[in-house]
Amino acid sequence: MSSHFKGLAYGLGASALWGTIYVVARYLIEVRGLDPYYTAAVRFCFGGIFALGYVLATAGPKKVLAAGEFTWQILALSAAGTFGLGALVFVSVQYTTSINSSLIVNSNAIFIAVLAVMIGERVPWLRFGGLLVGLAGCSIVMLGSAPAQPLPPSNNALGGLAALGAALCWAAYTVFGKAVVRKLGGLVTSAWTIACGGVMLAVLAVARGAVRPLTGLELLAITYMAIAPTAIAMCLWYKALEYVESSVLGPSQYIAPLVSVVLGWVLLQEPMGPTFVIGGLLVLLGVYLATKPLSEDAAAA
Repeated sequence: MSSHFKGLAYGLGASALWGTIYVVARYLIEVRGLDPYYTAAVRFCFGGIFALGYVLATAGPKKVLAAGEFTWQILALSAAGTFGLGALVFVSVQYTTSINSSLIVNSNAIFIAVLAVMIGERVPWLRFGGLLVGLAGCSIVMLGSAPAQPLPPSNNALGGLAALGAALCWAAYTVFGKAVVRKLGGLVTSAWTIACGGVMLAVLAVARGAVRPLTGLELLAITYMAIAPTAIAMCLWYKALEYVESSVLGPSQYIAPLVSVVLGWVLLQEPMGPTFVIGGLLVLLGVYLATKPLSEDAAAA
């Protein structure tokens, strides 16, 4: 398998795991009544412990401690990709509809491509076209499966700005993280950013007075979120950056809404109509166009 397809496989694997968050998060926040910031804090703190433990066991303490040379870069990436994204998404859904928030946050693949150009990556127009096609597909999928909104949005402008901030945070985490990943390795970099971001979210949760003991089922659900769509997925995401450029990696996350809708249909009996097929085909076409190997990749290799 070539480096290009290996990196893309890692990215698609991470995105598929992120697609499972929707069902588990809805259970914890809507059914069990956990504060969303507390949920995010426990998720990332547990995930950071798991990821650091894995790196320690497989690579040894020297590899883990090597991150000390990149302390400020890791803290900045943690503030953007873990704390910034996690906090701003929840701010967004407090003021606008969940579908508005999701559509804006999912546009971050386009911001990744723009930032990638700004740091010197070559992004052909075909890839920008694929990004737009994929985003259109995501929009159709999410609009076709959106639940009824119980209350009207209180401030669409503020909610939209928060979602836009979340999208920019993830774009920055992906693009600017590449330099650290290429020197330190994807596993070590992601493990530290998960852990440090989790501590930042924990401070916020404590300040809100949202901390409470977890029941057995809640702990089981959060443990899954901490391991699969957090520690494993985020490590896969940064591992992918060892093989492909950030502009190639970004579009792979369009797969996540497809996984979310399918799981909602299977586990929550949520509707999945013909719009899913149309949107899903557009997503697949967009991901193909935005990630397929081009002559520019061969020249840069």
